Amino acid sequence: MSEQNQSELDSVISALGTAISNTVHGAISAEDADVKALASVKFVAKPDGTLTGLGLSWTGAGPNKQLMFRASPDRFWSTESIDLNEDKAFMIGNNVLLSKTELGSSVRTSNLSKVGTLNNLRTQGDLVIDDYIYYTSSSESLGIGTEAPNGKLGIATLDGEFVIDTDPGKINIGSWTSTDLHVVTDNRSRLVIGGDGNIVIGSSSTTTVVNGKLGVNVNDVSDAAFAVNGGMKLEGKKISYAANAPKDRRCNQGDITFCSNPKPGGYVGWVCTESGTPGMWSPFGKIA
Repeated sequence: MSEQNQSELDSVISALGTAISNTVHGAISAEDADVKALASVKFVAKPDGTLTGLGLSWTGAGPNKQLMFRASPDRFWSTESIDLNEDKAFMIGNNVLLSKTELGSSVRTSNLSKVGTLNNLRTQGDLVIDDYIYYTSSSESLGIGTEAPNGKLGIATLDGEFVIDTDPGKINIGSWTSTDLHVVTDNRSRLVIGGDGNIVIGSSSTTTVVNGKLGVNVNDVSDAAFAVNGGMKLEGKKISYAANAPKDRRCNQGDITFCSNPKPGGYVGWVCTESGTPGMWSPFGKIA
């Protein structure tokens, strides 16, 4: 560097130092120095040893535009927005924190309150949606309307909770509470399992078809298509079994009681020919 250039630079630095020391906030003014070229600007602490309030100030029409140092915590503060070129990014520790289109991969915690459409969302850990849908990672359970579902899936209202759950060797599905469970099509109940365990299938206007064998109060139906342990009714007429004609209950005309211990010379059973208690029972089916 020539002596003339060195002298000009020394003059500029001297004038700049004087301008900084003479301003209240340490701001640089174009009127204080004609700065043509400067490698760096150094702000010296105030007499009390602090840097608070030192920085740059642009004056003109309207309020001053400032970029200065503030403490508690130490930070740079600006009165204006910071506008980067679109291919640049904010960085911390040489890692991209925020670019025009992306959050940096190192950003793990946030309190975002509103986002646009999300594509290919992947979460890890617990999840809460609108304080109504809850996923708990520790139990791998999903609750809708409840934070503590009683199954892998729980849908709760004020009246009850529908659950789907798994146990060793089985899958549980139904009502966790004593609320009736309805299986519905066309907004009509087709199968109702009451909270007391009673089951209603269909209605008088529907058809129910059972394929295969059916047993009532029995555990083995291997030798019959339909097996019943106990009395049953056909067209309002009761059919039952007993060793003798009933004498301790009411009968309705047409009820039939088959003999549970038939023998030669006896009868196949008895038929109620007059309603009453015990009514009138007449034997039928003489056994030769």
